[in-house]
Amino acid sequence: MKKLMKKSMLPMLALSAVAFMAVSCSNGGSNYTAYNSEELGSPKDLTATVTWWNNYVVPEIGDKLTEEAARKKSTYSEYYFAKDAIVEFNKLYPNIKVEPTYKGSYSEIQTAVNTALNSGDTPSIASCYADHVAGYKKAGASLDMTGYIDDATIGLGLGNDGKTTDATTAKADYNQSYLSNESGMYKEKAFYSLPYSKSGETMVINKSVFDKVGAGECGTTTKDDYTNYSAPVAAASKTDYAVPKNWTDLMATATKMKTDFATIFNGNTEAAANDGGQYDADGYFKAVPVCYDSAENMYITFCDMLGIPYTSNESDEVAKQVLFNNADAKKLLVQLKKWNNEGLLATQNQLYITNAAKGYHQYSSTLVAQGKCMVAFSSTAGATYFATNSSFQAQLNETPTIDKSIYGTGTGSTAKSHVMSQGPSLTFFKKKDAKEQYASWIFYKFLTNSLNTANLSVAKSYFPLRASSYNSNTIKAMTDLAGTTTIESSYNDKKKDYTGQVLKLNTTYTNDNRYVSSPVFDYSSSCRTAVGNIVTTIFNDKTIKTEAQITAAVEKAFTDAYKAVVTA
Repeated sequence: MKKLMKKSMLPMLALSAVAFMAVSCSNGGSNYTAYNSEELGSPKDLTATVTWWNNYVVPEIGDKLTEEAARKKSTYSEYYFAKDAIVEFNKLYPNIKVEPTYKGSYSEIQTAVNTALNSGDTPSIASCYADHVAGYKKAGASLDMTGYIDDATIGLGLGNDGKTTDATTAKADYNQSYLSNESGMYKEKAFYSLPYSKSGETMVINKSVFDKVGAGECGTTTKDDYTNYSAPVAAASKTDYAVPKNWTDLMATATKMKTDFATIFNGNTEAAANDGGQYDADGYFKAVPVCYDSAENMYITFCDMLGIPYTSNESDEVAKQVLFNNADAKKLLVQLKKWNNEGLLATQNQLYITNAAKGYHQYSSTLVAQGKCMVAFSSTAGATYFATNSSFQAQLNETPTIDKSIYGTGTGSTAKSHVMSQGPSLTFFKKKDAKEQYASWIFYKFLTNSLNTANLSVAKSYFPLRASSYNSNTIKAMTDLAGTTTIESSYNDKKKDYTGQVLKLNTTYTNDNRYVSSPVFDYSSSCRTAVGNIVTTIFNDKTIKTEAQITAAVEKAFTDAYKAVVTA
């Protein structure tokens, strides 16, 4: 476990239209060169190499896979987005070479960067989550981009001459929630990372199931083929389900679902598994009314809406940073476990195992498509997974609110739901070569201009970083189609429809300032892991059934998790 970070960090840069002087922090100066933008000249004449470590899988083009075929696969969509963007970038800046390098998952990128910190061979840019940046900052390797953003010569919205306004990169055009969340995560309120491919969470419902009757009998389905799907048969007494606006209504609806769809949710015991019921022989859910994919996100966003302390980076004292071990948080978990015991709520960690060797659990999107999960809380970046051709109709909704009345201590509610700000950022590193830092910034501006952020949004259902991106013809076509397709619509039309629904959600979340981002400090990553483990541990324990048993188990889980974080 990392020790507390030192208070002294890279100060904000004071810049003028003439000089851009970078100031090194006390423990990182050996890897950081001060420079003057006037001496470096126009970016058009800049010669430099920018290395970008990311998670973009590189296709193996050959006899078995042509580039044309690879471009149609979602696995490689981000790789080709970056490749095409770099080609266009080099038309403007022919002497800046950009070298994207696949390093695996985000955690594997973090491992690679930590290794490079010791060797002094860090990349120019790395795709990251903010928790990873805490370590880079402590090592004195992180470059504060605040000065670049606001520089009067090369800042956001300025052309290469420092005078011409470039509307495609304007700061005012950025999603201001992303900018404020990005800097707000760090104690210094500085930009040690910058927004890149962003997403949030959505409440996806099986609209076919929410309708009054449903359609006929269930078709025969296989693991990945839902072409014969029809909405599950409900009890004759079933009525239309309203889309829940709060968790109290959602759990009431989930309870009714268990009655209306008794064949799917028959029984709360493992014995029911032999009769096509809700659980398998190991106690994992084969069917569940509501699934929240991420245990961590569920816990953190609930705490945010309920005003329950989680973490803080306003102090260097551990006791004032790690705050999740508190009475209200425990009451919340007791109630969540009650819902879990009733067979109403699970996270992906409680869905049945699909690969025992790797410990993989089924996806909620698969259960939704099979009519075995009626409501899923999922990343908006995965919206297109619900577009399975000729299977069912999905609807993507804003997430519900939650209040303290669920465990009997008053309301403490928010007027509107909060959602976790998701998706990677880009972090930049101090370099001895001043031109490399300069070129990295120029590339970032291009990569996140109006057109490119629109293209990335279309490719992966990410939220555009810029308001102007919504003016692109492709995005307009998607938002116009949102909510208009039917079960019989083609996969491509559904994909556009669901992406359009996601883009509209982003507008709602942004306008209402709904996004949540956790503070970043040495313990933040461990805290996130700890609260996720608490939820999983409590949900997985089938022996705790009475309120007294649940309360005791929750108390122990929180105590153990807190000790593990602050003493490791």
